[in-house]
This record gives sequence, C-alpha cells and structure tokens, in this order.
Amino acid sequence: MELELVSIHFWILHIIFTFGIIGGLLYRVSTILQGSVGEFGTTSKIDKLSRWKKFWYFVARFFKTFFSKQFGPIVKAIIFDSILHVKLFNENRLKWFAHTCVFWGTLVLFILSVLSGIAVEFAPLLGYQAGNSEFLDALANKDHWITALLNELLNIIILAGIIVALIRGFISKRKVGMMMFQDIFLIIFVLVILISGWFTEAVRYIIEETPQYIGKIGFLGFYLGRLMDNGFPNASEAAWINAYKAFWHIHVTVIWLAFVYIPFSKFAHAIISPVANVINIMEKRKAQDSHSEKTAL
Repeated sequence: MELELVSIHFWILHIIFTFGIIGGLLYRVSTILQGSVGEFGTTSKIDKLSRWKKFWYFVARFFKTFFSKQFGPIVKAIIFDSILHVKLFNENRLKWFAHTCVFWGTLVLFILSVLSGIAVEFAPLLGYQAGNSEFLDALANKDHWITALLNELLNIIILAGIIVALIRGFISKRKVGMMMFQDIFLIIFVLVILISGWFTEAVRYIIEETPQYIGKIGFLGFYLGRLMDNGFPNASEAAWINAYKAFWHIHVTVIWLAFVYIPFSKFAHAIISPVANVINIMEKRKAQDSHSEKTAL
C-alpha cells in the first residue's frame, strides 16, 4: 500500500511559511538599520534616513558594485564568512563543526525537500510525465537510492552538529553565549523534526512493506521500522496508518513553528552577520575611494 499525505495544499503553506522566514529576516535587518550605521563607514546623511530607506540604499549599493572592482572582495567575504565561516574556524574548530553541520545540513535538507516538492506536485501540473527525466524522477521517489541516501546523511550531519553543540553546552564554563547560533528552543525544534521524520519514515516503510534491498539505503528509518514492527506484531494496518498521520503532522507542524521562530533566534545571526560584513566592505571601500579622489585633487 502506497501512503502519501503531502498535497498541493501542504506545499502552498510551505511556501507561505518560507516567505515568512524571509520576511522575518528582513524585519530583523530593518531593526538593526533603525539605529546608527556609522560603524559601516556611512555618512551622517545616510544615518538620518529611515530604516527601510537605509535598507534599499544598501541593496542599491550592492547591485551598483556588482560588476565593479569591489566585486572581488564582496565575493571573497561571502565565500569565507558566509559559506566557509573561516573566522569561526580559526576561533574554535569544535564550534565551527557544530555550526557548519547544523546550519548547512538544515539548509541543504530544506532545499532537497523543496526540490522534491516541485518534482512531486508542480512538475506534473506543467505537463511533466514520469520517465522523461532521471533527475526529477529521483527527487519524486523517496525510495530512490540517491534521495534516500542524501536524506539519511544530512540527518546524521545535523544530528552530529546538535550533539556537539549540546556537549559543549554541558561542559563549557561559559554556558551563556557558548555558540553564536545556539538557541535551546531551536535545537529542540530541530531534534523533534529529525526524530518525528525518522518515525514517519519508519511507519511508512511498515505500511508499504518496503523490501530490505530498497529500504536499507534509508537505514535509520527502515531499521527503526523493523524494530517497531517487531515490537508491535499485532498492530493492524489501520493503527499504523493513524500512527503515520500523527508523526507526519507533528513533523510538519514543528517545521512550520521553526520557520516562524528562526528569524527571532540566535540562528538568524549566522545569516545576518555575513550581510553586515558585505555592507562593511562596500562602505569602507567607498570611503577609501572618496578619500583617494580628494587626495589626488
């Protein structure tokens, strides 16, 4: 029996909550811009603007410098500060490991889920027929070895980051501010998302009677399902379906709660801080160029 609860309505809500994250992050940025931005090397004239005018000023500055000689330093800042987090790596490699695992593991897993949603729900609406693209077919099939393996590996990476973060929290003498992104509520959200996801997959494997040669690639959910099936040998199919629905709704609800919470958590700092670095580079370069022109005159 093939079981599927996800519908177009789910993805519509998913998109709405995704825009909610973006809107929340923009709001956080606007609250920062509400104060003085003199630290970025801006003039007092810019400081007097409203927060949204400052925001659009910096957006315009970014696109203005996109193909200028400042582009190189900006790309360098994005790669080393936003992607590789070199500064954090130099400060504390264990903290960097936890941060990288949680941040990038969650982000890549989210992107994978969005691509799967496009393949399952939106591609057929545009006339796509199964079999025309191996890539879309793999994304649409949760049991495809690439999709299943990626999901399991990303789950393990995120879990490893959370474990390291929690261990550092318990053994660190400076429990407050022990990690730049660490927020106990968000960590709980991510843990519940992981655990409910594994139980959802485990029950799905039971209901669909997935053979071992297929299910073993998604090893965490598959073997958890084996344990559950052996632990409740008399459970009916209806009981498993109800369990699946319960785990699935818990999983989705916590994802959406996390979406709402992320912009107001310490995790948002991992996104906002690199943006501040880019602004800093743009404005300092602008000030240096202005000074050089005055000196030349």
